[in-house]
Amino acid sequence: MSAPSTPPTQPEDSTPRDTPYWAQIAERLEVPTVPSGAINQNVTGHRLAGPLQGFGPMWRKVYRLRLTGVEATPAEVVRVWKERFPALQPPQNRFYPVLAGVVPGEIVLLNASMRGLPVNSGVVVLYADDVSFTLMTPEGCPEAGWITCGAYREDDMTIAEVQTIGRAADPVFEFGFRFLGGAKEQEKIWTYVLRSLAAAVGGAGEVEMRRTCVDSRFQWSRAGNVWRNATIWSVLYAVAAPLRRRARPARG
Repeated sequence: MSAPSTPPTQPEDSTPRDTPYWAQIAERLEVPTVPSGAINQNVTGHRLAGPLQGFGPMWRKVYRLRLTGVEATPAEVVRVWKERFPALQPPQNRFYPVLAGVVPGEIVLLNASMRGLPVNSGVVVLYADDVSFTLMTPEGCPEAGWITCGAYREDDMTIAEVQTIGRAADPVFEFGFRFLGGAKEQEKIWTYVLRSLAAAVGGAGEVEMRRTCVDSRFQWSRAGNVWRNATIWSVLYAVAAPLRRRARPARG
């Protein structure tokens, strides 16, 4: 059989259909504007850090809530989740979307408290479509990983779900997760969020949680991540607050 005389026609647009849902991330993060009341710390100039860049054992945790008494579709539930994302958090977690809310590429600043210590950091919206969105952490965040929030139908009922996969970012955070109750506090946060979401869409339900250790090894080559530890830098920032106030020029 002779070869064709002309090459096969290529599609005019070979761009994957899901491209608009993915963030275009620069090598280092920049915060274009700081929302009122937020502290922009441990984000600008940092790189994103996924599970491969963390220190401690890698854990996958899945939180599911069957939304009983709710007729809302998965898309409707996720729309409420995106619109009210900061309000659904527990009091110690204050999130500040920088510009457009939960959309691909958006930076959401985080001013939180972990076991009584400040944690100023943030997350980046890595992916977002009608029924899910994925957040990724920057260097210095307590956990290096991904958080996927979404909803789907199962047995004629809408299920809201959070999946996290990550590992403690450095040895200090690993100690906190393991011995100071940090891991339990994290689990309480996502349980709170799902319960708040259920109330926001007029439903109820109990949160089911499964945890799986994906990789039990410590990545000792990442021990130096402690240099970016957001809690250490946040404590230093808080301690230096009186000095910053004294350094401000007096208003005439």
